Amino acid sequence: MTDPRGGAGGPAHVARWEPAEIPPTPEGRRRCDLVLGGGGVRGWAHIGALTALEDAGFEVVRAAGASAGAVTGAFAIAGVPAATLRGLFEELDFTRFALADVVGRLGSRRVVGRLVQRWSDEATTPLHWIHAILAEQGVKTFGDLRVASDNAPLQRRYRLVVRCLDVLQRRVVRLPWDYHRYDLDPDAQSVAEAIRASMSIPFVYDPVRIGNRDTGRPGLLIDGGLTSGFPVSVLDRPDADPPRWPTFGVRLMSRPEPQRDIPDGGLTLAKMMVDALLESNDQLEPHTERDERRTVRINVSDVRALDLDVEDGHDLFDDGYRAMSAFLDRFDFDDYRSWWQPRVRTTDDD
Repeated sequence: MTDPRGGAGGPAHVARWEPAEIPPTPEGRRRCDLVLGGGGVRGWAHIGALTALEDAGFEVVRAAGASAGAVTGAFAIAGVPAATLRGLFEELDFTRFALADVVGRLGSRRVVGRLVQRWSDEATTPLHWIHAILAEQGVKTFGDLRVASDNAPLQRRYRLVVRCLDVLQRRVVRLPWDYHRYDLDPDAQSVAEAIRASMSIPFVYDPVRIGNRDTGRPGLLIDGGLTSGFPVSVLDRPDADPPRWPTFGVRLMSRPEPQRDIPDGGLTLAKMMVDALLESNDQLEPHTERDERRTVRINVSDVRALDLDVEDGHDLFDDGYRAMSAFLDRFDFDDYRSWWQPRVRTTDDD
């Protein structure tokens, strides 16, 4: 199997390459890359962190994320200002937004169809909402986010990476890098659909099918935030040279109190299982000093990922803003580069 990052099947020597043609940064602003974890409704904290970055004079060049992190990252690199993004989330009805697929499934049944018809008409589907916002910024396909030619390594050609899990192939999928596994042209694939796939929390959103029906291997994508590991290194250079600008990872740390009540039904148990998967993954720590130095931790213990009726969005926003501001106060880019050491990639890196 060919690894798009370098040699076939391993971390063999990576040829020298020319840096990607990144759009110019507005005068007086600094560049950074941003890696965001999942978090469900706790994604409010991402917006706070992004606002602090903007206030500190940083421009996000490339972003990688899963679930809520993919949404925020995509909007940031598409050019949506943090203040506008906050307004969009303030106007969003999270309950209707999150249950759009559930309502759609119920509405297809005659017995309950009429009962949910009005509610369904008013619901905002995630795919349409994301597509509309990105389209206003001129972003529809990954081709619109391309910044380098085919001569550059695959992971340097695009400004966005979306993390999913393929439950058919049982592997982590990073889009647009892995579209070739499904015999699909990355440039032609919808950014909004990739983000929607990354949001597919089991029992809440329907999984998303992928693959060329005629020639490609099929896949079924769900929330990339359910997988282990924190890929803050996902946007690192493939050669040994120090980075031209920093990468910041944003980690939503959850330490909720254990739930002592035994679930009294299948639905309650299912929600508890998904909560546990999302929150146990949040607790994983960066594995290297390099990742440690560039990871911003935001304590969101008061809110669970599936708390759809949460009313403390502004508190989460403030938590993210304060955590990022404190991190940037002690961040020094020269020091960041001074301890940089080449990282040996393997085929297991995700």
